[in-house]
Amino acid sequence: MSGPEAAEALARLHTHVHLFRLLHDTQVTHLAMAEHEEVLAAIAARDPAAAYAMRRHILLSGERFRRLFDEVKGSDGMTVKA
Repeated sequence: MSGPEAAEALARLHTHVHLFRLLHDTQVTHLAMAEHEEVLAAIAARDPAAAYAMRRHILLSGERFRRLFDEVKGSDGMTVKA
């Protein structure tokens, strides 16, 4: 991947990276890294399961980030459900 494709891929990751930074949890980091490794290994092996691995990662990431959006800090610092 090079040129416009690489630039577009990086631009799409921008929001994801900032969302990821909101959740300072090392367990989440390790889970996401393991999922990325699974996706990359499947792609490198030209395994059709790469699509499944990517879909699984996206769904699991969504579940992890949903927790961030379900809880909103009130102005008094108390956590409230959105």
